[in-house]
Formats: sequence, structure tokens, C-alpha cells
Amino acid sequence: MPHPQTILTDLSYKGLIRVSGADAVAFLQGQLSTDIEKLTPSVSQLTSWNTAKGRVVTLMRLFRRGEDIYLAMPAGLKATALKRLAMYVLRSKVTLADAGSELGCLGLTGGGAATLLAQADIPVPARINDVTSLETLQVLRLYGEDVPRYVLYGSEDRLSTLKGRWVSATTPGTEDDWALQRILIGEPTVHPETSEHFVAQMLDLDKFEGIDFKKGCYIGQEVIARAHYRGAVKRHMVRAECRTVARLKPGMDIHAKGQDASVAEIADARLDAYGVWQMLIVVQDDFKEADLVHAASGSAVKLVS
Repeated sequence: MPHPQTILTDLSYKGLIRVSGADAVAFLQGQLSTDIEKLTPSVSQLTSWNTAKGRVVTLMRLFRRGEDIYLAMPAGLKATALKRLAMYVLRSKVTLADAGSELGCLGLTGGGAATLLAQADIPVPARINDVTSLETLQVLRLYGEDVPRYVLYGSEDRLSTLKGRWVSATTPGTEDDWALQRILIGEPTVHPETSEHFVAQMLDLDKFEGIDFKKGCYIGQEVIARAHYRGAVKRHMVRAECRTVARLKPGMDIHAKGQDASVAEIADARLDAYGVWQMLIVVQDDFKEADLVHAASGSAVKLVS
């Protein structure tokens, strides 16, 4: 019997862009921080799209579906990405489309997730970033070793059938539950409030295979590469906790006691089952040992090793 904490979450709210055309790979190769030529039907990628100054506009999960490439991202950044990516198409044989209504999306996470997939005769992705397929259904394995995480893409009818089959064996999850799971494993995301705030390495994207330092040029590559080879990044992402009645949100400032200026910024934050805010914050390296407080409420912020 699956573990009782296997969580099933409807993720249809997430943003999705489809990139089609003969030049799709070449186009994205010049835009994103990973090597798109290594993207195959059996492997997905976590990648970033950056400004010319190396600041992350959004993070994306890429996967192939037939001849097309799909870019999954926070819904709040989809319109921005779609509009600004279109500015670079020029004469390339590339079509960009909002694919939110094309595919449904389910998240399945927890100790019994793999068992549920196997019982439904769905091939289970063995390794992180692996992709398996069954007819028109695709399963992507995301980051998370101790608590496996999978995301399923397919038709609404197919996913509805799976939800009906799994409802008694799972706990229904919310958007906050899904985000909390991601925070607890330290996987970064970028929200509209933090778009263009961070260089990719500040979000540990290099540790998540989200930067390929051997590929050719892409937007922001010069800044990102220089920061890598010169060790110029002085802020990094860490997990943190805070007990407060204040609502914590991405983009909020963290101060060190006795400091008027911000020394850290909240990248993501969600309440856990115990009423504690679990966070990912980007903090100046020199202040990792300092007494940190949420600037607006004065509540203590504790780093989690």
C-alpha cells in the first residue's frame, strides 16, 4: 500500500510555452543557460533565461514532446517570457505559443509515488531529470532523492482518469504544498517579485545542472561565465526558517541585527504544517553567521544547514 503521505497535486495553473519549428533547438540554444542539443525525449532540463546583465528572468523546466519543446515556468512569468522571447525570433523558423490549454499537469510526490505509477503500467523515471512516456502521457522526475517527485503531462481526460484511480491512495495537495516540497529540497524558483534580481549562481543553479559552462553563447552568458571562473558571486541561496504571524513573500528583505541595509532577500517562502515559514533566501556570504531578522516584522530568521 502506498505511503499515506503520497501527495497528488493539480498543477494545471503552471505556465507552459510550446516552441515549434525547424530552428527551435538553435533558437533556444542562444537563449537559455543549458545545452539544448542535449535535450532528448528521455531527459528534461532545469534551465534559466537571463537578461544581458546575467540576471535570471525566469527558471524553466524543458521537455520534448514529439517535434516540439515545452517550457514550464511559474504562471506569473509566462506572459513576460512569451512576449520577450518573441522579440528574438526575427527570421528564425520558430513559433512560440501559450500551451496552457494543450496539456494538463499533475504532481505526484512521496514514498508511494513510484508504486502508483508502476501499478498504472506507467514507466517510472529512474533518475532525476529522466522522462518516460506512455502513449501521449509523459512523466518527468524532478529533484528530490529522499522524497521522490514526479510531474505528469498529458490530456485532461487521461490525467482525470489517473486522479480518479489514485484519489483513495493519496493526499490531495495544494499549490503551497507543492512549493513547500520544492523549498525543502532547496530547488530554486523565480517569481515575478524576484525576476531579474539574481545571477544564476546566486540561486545555486549550477548545483542543479542548470548551467552548462561549455556551451556556446547565450543571453547573459558572459556575466554568468565570468562570475563562475572568477568566483565573483558573493551572495548564495540557503534554506531558512522563521516563526512569525507576518505573511512572508518572495522579494521581502532580511536584515542583520544592527544593520539598516538589507543583507538577504526571500526567494521563496511557504508555511509548513507546524506554522513555521520554510524559506529559500539569497544572503550575502559575509552575513551567514549573523543574527538575521525579517525586516518588516523583526522576527528572527534561522538558517538551516
